[in-house]
Amino acid sequence: MTTLQDKLNSYGDGYWDFQKEKRAGVHEIATYPAMMVAPMQHKIIGDIIKLEKNIDNIFDPFHGSGTTLVEGKKFNLNLIGIDINPLANIITTVKINGVNTDTIYNSIEDLIYNFRKLKNDITACHYFPKISKWFREDVISDLTVIRQAIILEKNRKNRLYFWVCLSDLIRKYSNTRSSTFKLHIKEEEKIISMENNVFNDFIILIKEKHLHLDSNYEKKQSITQGDSNIEMEKMKSNSVDLICTSPPYGDNGTTVTYGQYSILSLLWMDRQDISVNNEELISNFSAIDSQSLGGRLKNSKVREEIPALEEILTKISNQKKKKVNSFFSDYFLSLSHMIRILKPNSLMVLTLGNRRVDNVEIRLDKITSDYCELKGLKVEATFNRAIPRKRMPRKISNIKSHGAVSSMNNETVLILRKGEN
Repeated sequence: MTTLQDKLNSYGDGYWDFQKEKRAGVHEIATYPAMMVAPMQHKIIGDIIKLEKNIDNIFDPFHGSGTTLVEGKKFNLNLIGIDINPLANIITTVKINGVNTDTIYNSIEDLIYNFRKLKNDITACHYFPKISKWFREDVISDLTVIRQAIILEKNRKNRLYFWVCLSDLIRKYSNTRSSTFKLHIKEEEKIISMENNVFNDFIILIKEKHLHLDSNYEKKQSITQGDSNIEMEKMKSNSVDLICTSPPYGDNGTTVTYGQYSILSLLWMDRQDISVNNEELISNFSAIDSQSLGGRLKNSKVREEIPALEEILTKISNQKKKKVNSFFSDYFLSLSHMIRILKPNSLMVLTLGNRRVDNVEIRLDKITSDYCELKGLKVEATFNRAIPRKRMPRKISNIKSHGAVSSMNNETVLILRKGEN
């Protein structure tokens, strides 16, 4: 009998790196930090469905830009997703539900007409705190016109699609550096010399990107914006057939700042169209990151004693130790919820990366497997993959007393099975 590990190994060395794969199709409609590799998720989900049978739903508690859920949609599964980031939520919603195919072309023409009409009628530009720091005056004026035109669109599906297109445009025309996900101001000469093609660029986006979207999905879906640990508490035990996710590798502030990347786009969107369960999330530029896993520093020690984690904690500074403890306190809570929600004898697929703190490797793969085995799960299969086309260099900047530190260039896919009881 072929096991899942046999099946995954059969593809040969380097297969899971997907070195030549580019973002394509529905995954092209929006950019988002650290997006999962869609063909890899598709292949894993497909192989599991063939071997396991009777899989009706898939759950991603950290759905990000929706890669896992979109691939689950291709297998006609019921979809369940949670993410604290409102931008991730709207991107995923649009990827799954698409646009209104009967009206999208009329909506686009109306939008373009309203650009011309509103351009001379706008009496007050859109405003939020520090908007002039992050956008040039002429860009603010043009984006205000686009924003007002989108608000006039009556079809909600088409309107959400326009907001997603606008999110990419905002990133392009903001005064932030494109080389980092954090909010860092560009050099003044680059801001001044930036050519303004806001309207033409937006028209190109809205005319092209919807061609990658499917029509409305008829299976059940629950795409929730919120804190995963809070939202998972509301879910029934033993209710999910397959969990497939890539949980955070550490707190957002010191790994990938999804919130800082997203906040400018969110501040331009109409509040009636984005789900924000907690107004604090858009109250400042770092709130999403600080309220994500491990972002709120705690004084309490991690309850579960995992030797692989305890060994790491002895090697890092007290200041960093507090951050690592805070992350794993939240992370273990998330894992416990996921284990409770997962049906007996079902699988959980985790794509994990081992970051470094004080130049000490945090073995998230080992710590995760040890924790899950402590809770009664067994490792069904695992493999490592190289991360292709990384934006980060192989070495990041020097850290005092540690020298040059290697960036993350590999991931581990860990597949665990819950016991019968």
